[in-house]
Amino acid sequence: MPSKTIIFEDKSVLVVSKPRGLLTVAAKGNKQKNLLDELKGKYQEERIRLRPVNRIDRDTSGLVIFAKTKEVFMAIMQRQRLDKIEKTYLAIVTGILKKKAGEIKIPLPSREDPKTKIPAKTEYIVLREFRTVKASLVEVKITSGKFHQIRKHFRILDHALLMDRDYMDRSEYVKYQKIVPFRHFFLHSSEMDFVHPITGKKMHFRADLPEEFAETLKILR
Repeated sequence: MPSKTIIFEDKSVLVVSKPRGLLTVAAKGNKQKNLLDELKGKYQEERIRLRPVNRIDRDTSGLVIFAKTKEVFMAIMQRQRLDKIEKTYLAIVTGILKKKAGEIKIPLPSREDPKTKIPAKTEYIVLREFRTVKASLVEVKITSGKFHQIRKHFRILDHALLMDRDYMDRSEYVKYQKIVPFRHFFLHSSEMDFVHPITGKKMHFRADLPEEFAETLKILR
């Protein structure tokens, strides 16, 4: 598995590019390998307790921000009400979308209570179409991520993420197995705009595309 990459660090925040296949944080009682545990060793020696500002799925790669103190974490949470952290993702979805840009504003079930629907907005732009194999590369922007938001929203459009076993139709998944050698979906947190909680400075972070993602784009061509 590729190693994590530190994108930015100062006394207040740590920004890391997480590889695909690694949990951001393990649930209570879950001893599976995760990003927070990988980072703990170094920072515990310095008596720093890292707190994740955002989390991404195990099979999603890319940017994760950690606060280095409780005060910084609280400041970020409070500031987010005014200055949302804009997150840009790259995703490969199945099919060719009719609308080349748009917004998906479909409420999604709460993770805590599935009967409760929560507002969710996903903006997207089609960057590239692979008409021979019927797939598309899209850029996606969100400010608040609900559970599986991007994956669920594109499934609702009938353009599930490529090789997403949970949301693709079984017959479609089998068809793409003959084209794509990897058995995981392709979603990468590539860019993040962030207002620093201490300096107030607007910051922009970027994480390079993982090798498997880039290789799949070449295959789809």
